[in-house]
Amino acid sequence: MGQVKIDLQFLKIDTEIFNAVYFDYFDVCKDEVAVGLEKKLLSKLSLDRSLPEGLKETVRVLIGRERVANNSKLKLKLKLNGKIDLKEMFDRLNADYFKNKIKASVEWGKKVNKKNLTSFRFGSYDPEKKIIRIHPRLQCDFVPQYVLELTMYHEMCHQWAPMKRKKGMWVAHHPQFKAKEMEYRFYEEARAWEKKNWKKLMRPISTKNEKNKFEVSNKTHKTLEITTLTG
Repeated sequence: MGQVKIDLQFLKIDTEIFNAVYFDYFDVCKDEVAVGLEKKLLSKLSLDRSLPEGLKETVRVLIGRERVANNSKLKLKLKLNGKIDLKEMFDRLNADYFKNKIKASVEWGKKVNKKNLTSFRFGSYDPEKKIIRIHPRLQCDFVPQYVLELTMYHEMCHQWAPMKRKKGMWVAHHPQFKAKEMEYRFYEEARAWEKKNWKKLMRPISTKNEKNKFEVSNKTHKTLEITTLTG
């Protein structure tokens, strides 16, 4: 009928159904059916004592992600409506993914007045002051909530998995960091959106209402490592 693949390197699970009409037997969408099958498989695998320890650990991580997703109030949204509460977003991510162990403040970053952007930093983390800054351009109405949340989550990961020194160089996005970052429920959706819409994010802000959203801060700051359009 089909098969399920578990990627041990990137901690991913993919369901493939050979018979396409299989999904016609259900009243819900194809994605929901696939998620249901994955949950059932993980549940059965968790009870299999013959599994190698490495696979058992992977299964535990994947089950943990599902629990986070079920407990979170986050739902995919095409737009962010109304005022964006960064503190509420930080607190929710901190509880869902970091057991409230991330200690940092969060604020909108400084607006740079450039008409023709070629790139910009989605966010930054100051390890000395423990401040996370989010680029104000992400307040645009067309930016999905999960893109803004992944940016926040990415910067929180810098505190969770600090830089490591490797071969005489400091590495920020080391394997431990990347593994933690990919635990975010909508990681793939957010990255896919960024790749598809980066040109739109580069456009000048033209309307008066949008310009008023970008509050300029004259305070300079030092950054550690940031999320960019190229990841």
